[in-house]
Amino acid sequence: MALKVSAPDGIKVYTVSSGKSMPAWLSEAKKRALRKDEDYRRRLELLQDLQFPSSCQRIKITPDQQYIYASGYHPPMMKLYDLNNLSLKFDRHLDAEVVDFQILSDDYSKVVLLCADRSICFHARFGSYFKTRTPRQGRDVAYAPFTADLLVVGSAPEVWRINLAEGRFMRPMPTRSTGINACGGWRLSSAGRSGHAGNLSMAGQDVCMT
Repeated sequence: MALKVSAPDGIKVYTVSSGKSMPAWLSEAKKRALRKDEDYRRRLELLQDLQFPSSCQRIKITPDQQYIYASGYHPPMMKLYDLNNLSLKFDRHLDAEVVDFQILSDDYSKVVLLCADRSICFHARFGSYFKTRTPRQGRDVAYAPFTADLLVVGSAPEVWRINLAEGRFMRPMPTRSTGINACGGWRLSSAGRSGHAGNLSMAGQDVCMT
């Protein structure tokens, strides 16, 4: 659906009720031909049912750019949206609120949830299939695809590692912080993280430096 856009005061206002809808029966050849049409290129399309009863906490798109995961609460739930059809594919109710999550595959088939009850829940296409717990409350989660390590940080002076290839906790990486708020940017066996004192640290599997 193409939406009418106006900006009288420099603020864009979108009129949802106006505009023409894209016919569902339109062939792929016709759609490719419309790429040169200015109105078609400037169109906005609404993603149906993108809402939660109280609030949406996290939104992430899959690496193949075909699906969107979103988490919310009251009640805690996870939703998956299909961008090709602009619709809700499924939703799953959870036992606890999602602190953060990571998509483990190129599509939507594998995702891991870090929850507020210290649990780490692994989900596949068919639903939840494994759950474990962290020693303390987790605050952030990251995935290192080169080593298949899931990294979890929280209210502890260390980075917990779960090797998904071996299916077990590995030796945690120690830090100089009393707690870690964020972890990310894993590239070539190194990761950045933010501690309680506002310091930024870099860590590898064998060495940690601040």
